[in-house]
Amino acid sequence: MKKTIQSIAIAAFAISFTFTSCSKDETTTPSGPTVSLTDSTGTGIVDTTNFFTSTWMTLKVTPSSGTTIDAIKTDIKVDGVIIAPGTYDVVSASQKDGFTESAPVDFIVSALKIAFGKTVTFIINVKDNKGLIKTAELTYNVKVDHAILASTEIELGAQTNTTIPYKFVGLADNFATYTAGTAGTAKANSDKIDFVYYYGTTDKNAFAAPSNADGAKIIWNSEINMWGVQNKTKFLASTVTSTEFDNIKNTTKVDDTFAALNFTTGTTDKITSLAVGSVYAFQTAAGVKGLAKFTAISADATGSTKVVLICQN
Repeated sequence: MKKTIQSIAIAAFAISFTFTSCSKDETTTPSGPTVSLTDSTGTGIVDTTNFFTSTWMTLKVTPSSGTTIDAIKTDIKVDGVIIAPGTYDVVSASQKDGFTESAPVDFIVSALKIAFGKTVTFIINVKDNKGLIKTAELTYNVKVDHAILASTEIELGAQTNTTIPYKFVGLADNFATYTAGTAGTAKANSDKIDFVYYYGTTDKNAFAAPSNADGAKIIWNSEINMWGVQNKTKFLASTVTSTEFDNIKNTTKVDDTFAALNFTTGTTDKITSLAVGSVYAFQTAAGVKGLAKFTAISADATGSTKVVLICQN
């Protein structure tokens, strides 16, 4: 198919397609091709924020007996207005006897830069060698997925705590925790660590970015110096209460409360003097936003703290 600026989505669609030939029936009365446009899930909804689970659109074209497929045209509407009118393109030789094409919808929607909350309709027009045209269409609601991920209660030991070996935590691998030392797990997984816990003389119970120079890298100096990556997590004071945090985690399960927080100003790379029930907002070096709620704190450097994390999925 021709790839023009006007038909970027058609091009994206065609690039991703795999072609399967079908056999031609022999009859004498052409009725026009059979055209179907179907969705792999049947939901009519595509979430363009999640590229790990794709909804696939499948186009199937079969010529009527005694005819062949001649050309195909795709029109694209957003909220009922055509934004990409197509032109008829002659099909390849392998498509003339019919074909099936599939492509991930999120790929096409992303290429078109269609905003959340819009509806997008794909209209396929197929013309056979007798000039007969048949049409099929499929409409999607483009939705943003606000779903959160939530940890269980995570216990982290302070730097001289010998009972709780886990000192660091990251969002990766289902909120994995890591141990210190040359034989510990942190060094090999430093790129996954978003938070360092320590108990300081001034800072008391503190939660810091691995890159924090006036706390984390003082208390854990020899440890963090071994890390190949020292992630720059940002923190913001939060107006979310302990009760509201629990409601997000257990009931609404969406990130509406914190997804729009602006971390360009007013941030810090550590939070100190933590109290039971305090809630802070954070943004990881990878750009993932979330909330941390502290459910237990230590009295000194031999104790531990407990934290629950929620973040964008």
